Parts: sequence; structure tokens; C-alpha cells
Amino acid sequence: MSAYRRLALPAFICAAACAAAMPALAQESPADPGNDVTVTGTLDREQEVRDFVRALTPGPANGQLARFEDAICPGVFGLSGAPREAVVARMRRVGEAAGLRLGGADCRPNVLLMVTRDKRALIQALVRSHPHFFDEEENSPRRILEEPGAAAAWHATAELNADGRALPVQGGFRVNQTTRNPGRITEATRPAFFAAAVVVEQRALAGLSINQLADYALMRALARTDPHRLPQGSQRSILSVLDASPDAEVPTTLTRWDMGFLRGLYASQANLRTSQQRGQIQRQVGSDLDRPAQN
Repeated sequence: MSAYRRLALPAFICAAACAAAMPALAQESPADPGNDVTVTGTLDREQEVRDFVRALTPGPANGQLARFEDAICPGVFGLSGAPREAVVARMRRVGEAAGLRLGGADCRPNVLLMVTRDKRALIQALVRSHPHFFDEEENSPRRILEEPGAAAAWHATAELNADGRALPVQGGFRVNQTTRNPGRITEATRPAFFAAAVVVEQRALAGLSINQLADYALMRALARTDPHRLPQGSQRSILSVLDASPDAEVPTTLTRWDMGFLRGLYASQANLRTSQQRGQIQRQVGSDLDRPAQN
């Protein structure tokens, strides 16, 4: 277990704050993630892939994209019984397909999906009880509370050195205790997630399936993705599923674009800068789209 691993939000806080009522979710047999949507090629697909990856990786080119480096452990609060177990099972299955390590059966959740009647009230309660989870610019309560729509997501991060160890704090400053030097395209340190939280209001679940909810939550939790950065009406990502109009066609599961993005992010070389990570992700998305669709 890495030094930076710790529980994201205590389970009793989530259980108390999340709604107890269980919204209706359609039960589905597990689909093969990454092979559910057939994508046809176009002459402009390379540009489309670049635009897609850039939309899901905000930030300067000389920055760095964070990701989980420890095993993930999905946990669901606000659902109960069979739907909760089905969502957890789906999240684990897709996470494994994307190339992530999974915690054991008794692991402590660090990828949390919380279903609630009132997103704003739940987040405010968590800010009051656990302010240390909201102390970064990306995790500011104001930013999270102002996120439009029926969902919000944020991540708790740690800064790692080139050896993958958390930087110790001495005298109020992080100290990089490594003999490795940064290169032209690499950094001596990198950010990593040790926890992620996704909050979804019950009203947004009407008509959604188990797979859609689980896949949406994973796309928000495994990377700092923002659904509102995607082109309006885009059907390339499961991220469009909550904000689409009632009569719009939306993906029924994680798309091959989504799976290629996750695989590329988690297979990319550690310590690269954002521009190089984007290049590796783009190649993986293109490779996934080139694979023949499986029935």
C-alpha cells in the first residue's frame, strides 16, 4: 500500500448524508466495455480524436494529468440492495478493462459514487465535516458547488516523486527526496489521485440503466473530466448521458472513445507533461477505434 493511500470520505458520513430512497434503475446484463458502440471512420478523424482528448484533459500543455496509481475500490452510497451491488460490480469490471488495479473484496472505498436528493446540500455538509478534502484550487467548494447540472465530481490528490512515493512535508514545504532529475519532457514529481467523489442527484437517474450510471461515474472519477467541455449533442462519450434532453439519443454504455481515453491515460508513461500524455492517449483512442467491432 502506498504512503498516500487513505480513505476518501468515511462511509458513515456518506450514509448519513445521501438519500435513502432508491431510484429506479434498469437492470442490464453486463456489456463488453469498449465494444458497444460502432464508430465509422472519417477523413477528419485524427482531428476529431485530438479535439476529444483535449476536451477531456483541460489544463496547460506543460502541466501534468493526474490519475490513480494505487488500486481503486469503488463504493456506492444512496442506493441499496441489488442496484448498489450491480453498480459496484460494473465499476470494477470497467476499471479492470481500462487497465487499473482493483482492491480486494474488503477494500476501503476510494472511488465514491453518492446518489442524493440534493447535491448542493450534500456537498455543503461534506465541506463542513471534512474541509481538508476541499483545500485545493481544483477542489475548492465554490468550484464544486457551482458546477452546473445534476452532478459534481472532485478528486483528492497527492504529489509523488519520480519513484512513486509521496513527498514528505518538512517545515510546511514538500521535499522531493529523489536522485532522479527532470528531463526535457518529464518532471521530477507528478500528481496522483488517492480518492475521487462523484455526486449525482436522484432526479437525473430517471430512465438510466445500471451500466449508464456506473460508466458515467467512472469517467468522472478516473480523470478530471468535465462533461460540459464536450461539443453539444456529442454521442461519443457516456459523459453526455445526464445533460441530454429527454428525447435525445445517448450512449447506452461506455463508448470506444471513452475506453480508449481511459486506457491511454492509465497506460501513459509516468512523469510526462500533459502534451506528451495527450499524444499517447490520442494514439490509444485511434487504436481502439480501428479495432473491428465485436458482436
